[in-house]
Amino acid sequence: MVTDVEYILKASEKLGYDVDGLLRDAVNMFLTANKEFREKIAVELYKDDRISLGKASEIAGLSYENMKGLLKENNILIRRGPESAEELKEKAEKLLSML
Repeated sequence: MVTDVEYILKASEKLGYDVDGLLRDAVNMFLTANKEFREKIAVELYKDDRISLGKASEIAGLSYENMKGLLKENNILIRRGPESAEELKEKAEKLLSML
């Protein structure tokens, strides 16, 4: 079943619009207008180790300290750097491979 959103995206693409850009803008507008959802997304991404604390605070629109408080309220352990020399080495190798 094709949804209204799919019709809009297909029509937009036919008209020459960048569908990825359109979706990105739509999500950004939704996040801007919905503070609670923005905070939930930031918590979820941080919990899944997809983003840093700084990026989570940026997405949530909170200060670094307020983001830490939100994570504590949600019983999420705040990561404080690598837990071992081996983990640090793995992260350094991963970064080097991205260059």
